[in-house]
Amino acid sequence: MTRVTTLALALGALAAAAACPPENGSLGPPVDDDDADDDDAVDDDDAVDDDDAVDDDDAVDDDDAVDDDDAVGIPDPFDCATVSNVPLAERIIDGARGYHGLAIDSEGLIVGSDGNSLIKSDYDGDWTVWVPGLESFEQLEYLPGGDLFANSRQTGNILRFTPEGGVTTSVAGRGAYGMKIGPDGMAYTAGSGRVTRTDPATGVTEELADWPQSEPHALDFSKDFSALYVSTVGVETLWRLPLDENLDATGPFEPFATNLGSGWQDGVAVDACGYIYVPEFWSRTLYRVAPDGSHQVYLSWANNQTQYGHGVQWGTGVGGWREDALYAPMPYGNNRVKEIVTGVPSRMWPGEVLNAPQP
Repeated sequence: MTRVTTLALALGALAAAAACPPENGSLGPPVDDDDADDDDAVDDDDAVDDDDAVDDDDAVDDDDAVDDDDAVGIPDPFDCATVSNVPLAERIIDGARGYHGLAIDSEGLIVGSDGNSLIKSDYDGDWTVWVPGLESFEQLEYLPGGDLFANSRQTGNILRFTPEGGVTTSVAGRGAYGMKIGPDGMAYTAGSGRVTRTDPATGVTEELADWPQSEPHALDFSKDFSALYVSTVGVETLWRLPLDENLDATGPFEPFATNLGSGWQDGVAVDACGYIYVPEFWSRTLYRVAPDGSHQVYLSWANNQTQYGHGVQWGTGVGGWREDALYAPMPYGNNRVKEIVTGVPSRMWPGEVLNAPQP
């Protein structure tokens, strides 16, 4: 009986100790050196030690974790040595419409003018009238906050559309054709004898540099934003304006590529390898200009002039719009939109570029 009673008392004491909340991060109430000796205490063999703990071999290591290589948004390097000299594919996006310009919103809908309204379409061709009862537009671009900047063909005003379709005049009488939004959030425009930068918040416009001759028409930045390329109406030259880190001109406009058609260049778009795509009206040709200024006929619409792409806009990779394709509005083909797959992403592509052609 004495041994049973003693065992019961001991088990009760252990249960009471286990029920007590740990203190100071310990596994139980502290036992001091005076009450417990090494023989009675829980020793290293019973305790949870380094061998029993989850160690480096058992833990999730660098190979299992999501690291830089696995992270979303870090694409594999793109090799410019693989670039084709001709388009990989072409097709018409039936529901989409565009007159001289196109833009793709953050939800993956493309917007352009059918001559009377702004039309929004998804990649499958399902479309809707976004803002009715408008004139046609030249080029247009989305601002970082989601509003749309558009060059009015009839009035020459730069209009600003909210995502809900509200419209205000940002700049009156600018008379621009080409437009690109810079990394500074400013609107860079070409037309009416000037290449300018406009603050969308205030409408304040400044001229970047004196335009040399004829009429500036369309524009785009180089991949590293060290230059602005500007096409023309009236001469057969694509011009280059050198820029500093603030996108201010560091010199005058320089001739960059000459003999591009007969002098009516309706668009400029730069890819990740530094190639520049320029549609030319009179020859019904899409030129591709290399970083050294040499050029080739990339695509000809001479046999079907209704397919002529009056401007060029890169896809965004959102909603099906390919980031390795150009989208061209066709005003002579019922304002439809053509997809031209280049196999090369745009200058905004964030990955590493290999074997880029040199200037």
